[in-house]
Amino acid sequence: MIYNKFPITGPLKEPLLIIESFIVIFFLEIGIIFWIRVKSEEINELKSLQERAYGWLLIGYSIMWFFIIIGDHFIDPISLRTLILNIGFFIQIICLCNFFRIMENNKNFLKKYLFTKICISMTVIYIFIFIVFIYYAAFMVSAFWILLAVFTIIYLKELNSNTYIKQDLGDFKLISLKFCLGLILTSFGYQLTTRFIVEIMGLSIRLIGDILQLVGLIFISLFLFSVPSFTEYEWRDQIDYISIMHKSGLFIYKKSFKDKISPVVDESMITGTLTTIKMMLEEFGDSKSISIIRKKNRTFIIEPGKFIYGVLICDKELEALKILLSKFIEKVEMIYDNILRSWDGNLKIFRPIEDIAKEFFFSRKKI
Repeated sequence: MIYNKFPITGPLKEPLLIIESFIVIFFLEIGIIFWIRVKSEEINELKSLQERAYGWLLIGYSIMWFFIIIGDHFIDPISLRTLILNIGFFIQIICLCNFFRIMENNKNFLKKYLFTKICISMTVIYIFIFIVFIYYAAFMVSAFWILLAVFTIIYLKELNSNTYIKQDLGDFKLISLKFCLGLILTSFGYQLTTRFIVEIMGLSIRLIGDILQLVGLIFISLFLFSVPSFTEYEWRDQIDYISIMHKSGLFIYKKSFKDKISPVVDESMITGTLTTIKMMLEEFGDSKSISIIRKKNRTFIIEPGKFIYGVLICDKELEALKILLSKFIEKVEMIYDNILRSWDGNLKIFRPIEDIAKEFFFSRKKI
């Protein structure tokens, strides 16, 4: 049955129009923020791709609601209103396909481009329904919500599988719960605004749906702005060299993570930079916070301990590497605490550090 009580009139028209305009502006603003971050900030490539994907998803949702407002509030003929609404739905579907394509460009979720292919297939079906049975095309939009929900579950599972990403986010379960709650509120709120539900329960239910979407967006935005890059998963590939320096100035451990150090990171550069670091650390010997030095396309992460300094040379500055280096130095000092307090310069006693390094940087087990 086709609902024909539009355009919206009555006492709820103005509140609905105000709140739904907020939905358009809010989603559009957050989406644009992600696009601006991609253009203006010096962020890594995968982080840039992720934020571009978020931008597509949020801007598409905003555009869809712009067409819904036009169709439901201002268009009288049923055929024209249905066309306007489905144009908005189609734009959102295209943006959703772009979201999946970008997210799956450098990360497999179950299978390469699985969700992108499913979304494209569903889009073809939607276009067929749009051409042949246009009045029923809107009902298929819910299927895309289901696809996004499945992707979200797998996405959170992938994040949850990485120990260091979870530590970077803090209370990962709580943050994931907020994101899931946000997605549920937004999805459920949208369903309450559909013509089928409004026809049964009236315009007041649409007002509730609009409010739920705004609340859901807040939760989703908090997650999207805090979630780390997928680059964090590839932290092993980013490490070039690690060393531990005693505060006396002597190196007690050195290790190259690659068979041959690349020309960009040759021995002379390492020696020179470590000497500079040594001088800096001696000058600022009371520093207790991690330090970052960038030189010749390489990043030097310096973690100070009570008796030693850890220096990690890597291709990219990752939160996972900072966490690893901090835990590595913490464990070395815990094991060698008594020795480091009154060290006599004997380096042989530190040979077992190699096994500790393997545990942190070579083992595939979670730490």
